[in-house]
Amino acid sequence: MANCSQCKSFFAIPEGADDFAPGKGDCVRQEQDAKGKWYESKPVMGDMTSDKCPKFAQKK
Repeated sequence: MANCSQCKSFFAIPEGADDFAPGKGDCVRQEQDAKGKWYESKPVMGDMTSDKCPKFAQKK
């Protein structure tokens, strides 16, 4: 089964950052509606399974 770190929306937190933890990253996605576009971001662990995410997209 795939996990968050294999998604194209997963961006790992760099080691020098204040909130660094091994395997931690941000899930960043662009959303859009009739008024415009924006980005949504939430912290995730890279080993979380993707079955909980309806917008999982495998990295190429």
